[in-house]
Amino acid sequence: MNAEKTELLEDIEGISIIVGSIIGINILTMPSLMARYAKQDGWMTTIIGGIYPLIISMLLTYYAKKHPNENILILSKKYLGKILGTICNVFFMFNFIVYFISVAVGLSNVLIVHATTFLTPLKIYIPCILLALYLSSMGIKVLGRINKLALFLMLALGMAEFFILRRGTILNILPVFESGYKNILRGSLQSAYAYGGVEGIFLLYPYLKNKNKIKAISLKATAISVFLYSWIIFLCIYYLGYAVTIKNLWPALLVTESVNLPIINSIRFPFLFLWILIAFKTLANNFFSIIFIISDMFKKNNSAKFYLATSIFLFVLCLMVENETQRRRLMDIFYPISTLISIVYITIIALLISVNDKSKKSKLKKV
Repeated sequence: MNAEKTELLEDIEGISIIVGSIIGINILTMPSLMARYAKQDGWMTTIIGGIYPLIISMLLTYYAKKHPNENILILSKKYLGKILGTICNVFFMFNFIVYFISVAVGLSNVLIVHATTFLTPLKIYIPCILLALYLSSMGIKVLGRINKLALFLMLALGMAEFFILRRGTILNILPVFESGYKNILRGSLQSAYAYGGVEGIFLLYPYLKNKNKIKAISLKATAISVFLYSWIIFLCIYYLGYAVTIKNLWPALLVTESVNLPIINSIRFPFLFLWILIAFKTLANNFFSIIFIISDMFKKNNSAKFYLATSIFLFVLCLMVENETQRRRLMDIFYPISTLISIVYITIIALLISVNDKSKKSKLKKV
């Protein structure tokens, strides 16, 4: 891909893509998971877990400062060599495959239970993958605009749920810190995995229009993501209590039934419909990242064969996950692995950049 002027992303589009890569279908399941670890303190875990995207933001700022026009795939081959660098890039792609499967299967399970009970996973995966293929093939600028729209929808949904504060009770989140700092930290480690997908910005930062604002862009995106996660979890526990939150697969949907607006008796179905659109955006982001890496490996852009082969591969993987319980069990295994791969890979390249930079400065001093 060439960073032509017409393809450069505005600040808000960059923020939106980062948030859009993080926030997906997992926001519906996070409340029950965090309440299981930290009970009424579950909402705190995502705030502490936000340290992970914060670290990623700092590393991104360093990358952009030293190599503003080279993405991590180029830098990997530059500092590790072509063969080892390409292998590392393939492992990096593993992250986006895991995130894609998680979102696609999670979306299918939610639809079958709450909306389209007459459909099978097969009939849901096909349009989901085809739509992700279509959106990602339209280019980075269009993807940025789609993510911007999704960001506004997410913020609007979050604000609409302020009405829940009239229905819940503050007693459900008291006493604070009763679960103990060990349980809060354990939950925080798990919540850090939910921020997976943020690593995709290392592929796209050369296409940001204002590279000198990358630090501000990434920090704003991190703040919005942490707010959305912690806010939804707080509302679920505040309204349902941690005991009920734990027992429900998708407590965020249960909470929306209590929100009554002047025209709409319940925002559950509008909420579900809009989150489906938001999930499509997350699928498109991950599909784009996968194709981006494959194209870099074979030095071919927008090849129809890559899109077709990737679609079939992802479709088969989705079919291998049978239900929501299995999806969560598999994600408990693969999320830590993919997160570890990402942070180690990104950090190693950053260290090599630093060593190379110091070496150059040392040589200049000798001259």
